[in-house]
Amino acid sequence: MGFREHEQAAAPDREDSVNVGSEDPTDPGGAPGTRARRIARIPFAALRQKVPEGMEALIAEVRDDQVLIPGLQMGVGALVVQRWDSTHAAAGWTLYGADLTLDQGHPFGSMFYRNDADNRVLRVGVKWHPPVQQLEFPALHPSKPELTSDCTADEVAAVVLDARSRIGTLVAVNAQIGSFVATTESEDAILDASGLGLERLSEDDPRLAGDA
Repeated sequence: MGFREHEQAAAPDREDSVNVGSEDPTDPGGAPGTRARRIARIPFAALRQKVPEGMEALIAEVRDDQVLIPGLQMGVGALVVQRWDSTHAAAGWTLYGADLTLDQGHPFGSMFYRNDADNRVLRVGVKWHPPVQQLEFPALHPSKPELTSDCTADEVAAVVLDARSRIGTLVAVNAQIGSFVATTESEDAILDASGLGLERLSEDDPRLAGDA
């Protein structure tokens, strides 16, 4: 991701909004075969500090498989993250609703899918299972606390993969934002809380070259 500052002699008052446009495909800075990119405007309102004199706009290069997250309260106030990969979408099923929350950082709730052909509804639960320390995605009856009985194993597998991919993206984006806004002090605290409070080593530390 690259941020660019566009400056002029004077910065007129203007409405700050996110404007998306097409990047010039002949731009020599883009390597052949790379994903298409676009330019996203970062609102000045997202900046914590005063807008530098002479700055007209702050923009970011964003690939088609990325999305800009504005409104962050540290740094430039925006971050480009990886967008959900729709190749994992369940063919023949549409996500039409979700009731999700983060329970101490773990996604929890339900996702509702409707079959495009016959309107069957499949509810996918999302919960953290402490004994095995992993997220689980049970395929459930739409309104009863029991497993689904009107979907084939292949249908369940496809819809659960769809749900896993969306929740995986949600977790990754939240983690990336947390890392982006964290200071060194808060990073140390996060690692310590995760049982990863190990000594930090510099890249040229001789211990990295051996088994020490």
